[in-house]
Amino acid sequence: MKTRTPKIAGSWYPASAAAIEAMLPDEPAGPVLPHPAAIVVPHAGYAYSAAVAAAAWSRLPAEEYERVVILAPSHCVAMRRSFSVEPAADVATPFGTVSFPEDLHDALAALPGARFVPAAHPDEHAVDIQLPLVKKYLPHCAVGALVAGEWNARVPEDAALLRSFAEGFRKILDNKTLVVVSSDFTHYGRSFGYLPFRDNVQERLAALDGEMIEALSQNDSLAWSDALARTGATVCGASPLHLLLAALPEGARFGKLAYATSGEKTRDWSHVVSYAALAVFADWTAPLKAAPAAEAPPGALSGAAGAALVRIARRSLRAAVAGETAEEEPLPADIGRELASCRGAFVTLTEDGDLRGCIGRILSDESVGKVVREMAAAAALEDPRFPPVRPDELDALEVEVSVLTEPKGVAGPEDIVLGRDGILLGKRGRRAVFLPQVAPEQGWDLETTLSQLSRKAGLPPDAWKSGASFQTFQAQIFR
Repeated sequence: MKTRTPKIAGSWYPASAAAIEAMLPDEPAGPVLPHPAAIVVPHAGYAYSAAVAAAAWSRLPAEEYERVVILAPSHCVAMRRSFSVEPAADVATPFGTVSFPEDLHDALAALPGARFVPAAHPDEHAVDIQLPLVKKYLPHCAVGALVAGEWNARVPEDAALLRSFAEGFRKILDNKTLVVVSSDFTHYGRSFGYLPFRDNVQERLAALDGEMIEALSQNDSLAWSDALARTGATVCGASPLHLLLAALPEGARFGKLAYATSGEKTRDWSHVVSYAALAVFADWTAPLKAAPAAEAPPGALSGAAGAALVRIARRSLRAAVAGETAEEEPLPADIGRELASCRGAFVTLTEDGDLRGCIGRILSDESVGKVVREMAAAAALEDPRFPPVRPDELDALEVEVSVLTEPKGVAGPEDIVLGRDGILLGKRGRRAVFLPQVAPEQGWDLETTLSQLSRKAGLPPDAWKSGASFQTFQAQIFR
């Protein structure tokens, strides 16, 4: 099997074992832990994070594990509601070679949500930063890894796929497998676009991270999604943590082992990243916990009707690009009745995670089937932000159909639930809309979302704070 060397060797961590050893504590950070099922450890450069990571790695009962599965975030490629599996290859580290066997790779690649995205791997440090530590502390373990895109358990489609992922993932896991979530915690500062406070940064950052660790410790995907939406906290491993929470059994316990920030080294509290090491105690052979009750919007369409809408959108897209009129698909009577309802809808086109077109109607007095047919053609040819879709792009495009509920007025921003609600803002005759999935995909908190929505309406970014009206709606998303 081909062997590769991480690009970050010699930069994010030293190229020699002796130099890495000098950055790690001489003794374990405490007694051996009672067989964690998972650990959460940082992925910053070792100069900042090695001591925190070692607080978990050094306390593992090494002889009790045979495999490590790393869940890492994607820093290079946007992958909505999906993940890409690290290719099978031996990896050279300063402590020796780490094996990524093909059987473990293939098992991960068969999970719901998996799709191979080549660009997600060559420059992704969140996997490679863990490998020297794997080889030092668990030298006999084989490794598999996946790089996760964005998830939000408040979105019903996300919740359903997370559940399917968890059911498949648990068939791979046993109590000789350690799951490693590679995640830094809050990224604070103007360069990160996150300034929730400007004074007493060290103390308030620690309090914020404590709040996020507490939310994570509830072992509840909805609580984690709500904490991210409420605080806007820039936890870069939020998505792989969603995968972990989906897979854990009832009664899993979280323990904090260490915490630090880059500010303690740099003394620069205007630009800070925080790091935590956590241990998760659970039995991978225990049943999955009950699936969270993500809310379906009122009047929800059936899955079969949603699948029909995606086919309609795809057929219309291809016909429009070819300069033709799409033929209507014969549908079973029950699905035809569902698609005859008058509903607003948007069609979104993406290519390798990047937006390629999005057009829709908030309200419509036409059938949702007809709206989707028309909006698919418009998204391909009429979105003013993009050139028309070319025939050679069609096979690479992903089609997403959002079927909307009727907008309802709300008193103010405090009534908006990010991830659940789409938002229609109006002020001085100007209006703008965001679909429910926009804020989670961008990692925005509520204030950032409303500022961006104000800009979209051609208003100052703080226009939402007074004199604006708000309506919310929900969406069913089919892909």
